[in-house]
Amino acid sequence: MAEPTRSIVSFDSGNLVDRLVRAAERLGLGPVDEREIEHLVRVVTRCSALLEDVYTNDRLQAILVEDPRRLTRLITAPWLPPPEPGGLPPTLARLRRLPGQAREVGDQALFDLAISGRDAVRGISLEALGPRAYRLAADLLELLAADARLREHFRGSRTGGQPARVEDEVDFLRRCSDRFNLYARVLRVAGETDDTAEDRSRPTVLVPARTGALPAPVETVAEPGGPGPVGDDVEPAPEQQPLVAGGPVFGNGAGEDEQRLIAAYERLLLFASLDLEAIRAELEAIVVDQQEAVGTLLDDFSLFAVGTQHLSRPASYFLIGPTGVGKNYLVETLCRIFERHWGISVPLLTIEGPNYTYPSDINELRGATRGFIRSDEPGLLSEFHKEAVQAPLSVILVDEVEKAHPQLRKFFLSILDRGTTTDAQGQELDFSGSLIFFTSNIGYGDRRPDQKPIGFGGEEAATAAYSSELTQALKRTLSPEFINRVKLVRFRHLPRESAARIVMLEFEKIAARYRRLHGIELTLTEAGREALLDEGYSLEYGARHIASVLHRTCNVEIGKMLRRDEGGRSRDPRPLLDLVRDYRAGQRPLEIEELERRIVDEARARVPYRRIVVDAEGGVIVYRTEED
Repeated sequence: MAEPTRSIVSFDSGNLVDRLVRAAERLGLGPVDEREIEHLVRVVTRCSALLEDVYTNDRLQAILVEDPRRLTRLITAPWLPPPEPGGLPPTLARLRRLPGQAREVGDQALFDLAISGRDAVRGISLEALGPRAYRLAADLLELLAADARLREHFRGSRTGGQPARVEDEVDFLRRCSDRFNLYARVLRVAGETDDTAEDRSRPTVLVPARTGALPAPVETVAEPGGPGPVGDDVEPAPEQQPLVAGGPVFGNGAGEDEQRLIAAYERLLLFASLDLEAIRAELEAIVVDQQEAVGTLLDDFSLFAVGTQHLSRPASYFLIGPTGVGKNYLVETLCRIFERHWGISVPLLTIEGPNYTYPSDINELRGATRGFIRSDEPGLLSEFHKEAVQAPLSVILVDEVEKAHPQLRKFFLSILDRGTTTDAQGQELDFSGSLIFFTSNIGYGDRRPDQKPIGFGGEEAATAAYSSELTQALKRTLSPEFINRVKLVRFRHLPRESAARIVMLEFEKIAARYRRLHGIELTLTEAGREALLDEGYSLEYGARHIASVLHRTCNVEIGKMLRRDEGGRSRDPRPLLDLVRDYRAGQRPLEIEELERRIVDEARARVPYRRIVVDAEGGVIVYRTEED
């Protein structure tokens, strides 16, 4: 069948608007408001004169890929070449263009589907591509404008000559996604000529007239020192009118390092992708009975999601509480949660405060001064910086900082204030993209947690008195310069009931390993739990020793029992060792799943029972086995 011919209809602005309104009425599709008509006019006028191919591989991949981190990747994977030298920084210019570039794909898909007679591009259905492009544009714009201070930098479609609110622009782009097929039908009907039925049966191409209230896109010539002219009623191309107006969205932009900006944008998108309430619930279930501490951190992290954290200053926290209540555990758990949700590595450096008791110990962090022994070796922070600078987020944990020499806290002042420090080789180390945690039990070691204040008063009075004493202890130990640069996160004493929950959490970790490796179920009775609590918990030291007690009684002892009950079964590791060595030498392709299966099977205990019950008699842990 021969391809039908297309009629070419020339129109002015009134002609086009009238056609669109009449088309919507003829289709009976419900109200099509003024904003939607303006959108359809924009699609026809811009796309009919557009010469470049908007369906580039990069754009199509960004729109179609099913990747939870795709928004983050767009920051570091430019769709267009950077602007000419002397203009905006390439990262900033690219960031400003991203929502507009996604919208262009949606506009072109709508134009081609309704007017050009195409239904696919490179094998991709335009009916699927267009809505997803509009949705991506809305998601990008919403993320980049999440900070209230940034909303003024964005310019969306104009109504009555006034810039629309960003929220309105996001909502409209999502409406464009939802009503994509409706708009296509309106454009098709609007393109039909009104002369005869035969004419209306033919596909049409709308071509804007060169006169009228809707001028064709203006060809601009850049003048020295400024952009070229732009028609009053036509939105300029993205190169002339980025979606974000003004300077960089973080800081003042003067001298900002481009890689620092990229990392900051990536952090914003990563945190914006998190369900902070779900993470709050997860942390509260793992870090037992520390809702206040978890809430303080999660509330602060919400600022990362909207970009209001200072770009050049790391977020710094002072975790204070009695020993054994989960301060370090909270930080380590956060890193694991971030890595799981984002699919990236979050570098973590732990600095033990008691190891820095002399001023000269600081050289371990920054490196020895030139001329001294080992001055050619990099410091601990210099080595960590190489890893941290490659990640959008890193974590530094300084444990028991009050036990270190005051020089350690002075050393960190410049990092807390400016985000940078200088090592012994004169290299600037940038930790502006780090979370810095200090832990301490200042004020908790000099007083029993069950000690009551002298005088009358209820629980509230006791809590207030205790809080006041802790504050005074902090002021006696730490300098005002240090205290003013960190956010205080308080941890509470763990009662015995909370420690009982920790026992069950730690026990389940051990049980899961035995279940996976040996197919053996471990069960802990109530009597066994109480015996483990008696040995591992105290009100003064919290749950610090619980993990070590469970490791000894429920891991080491059960492991020894399995080996003993195997009846001296010998294993010949040579076949598997030869296989592992072949993999290491590259002599055969690595099949990691098969290798793991064989190793687990070889290591699996051959015992006549499938269940071990951990119980207690007279306060002593005992073990019973069951076949099923």
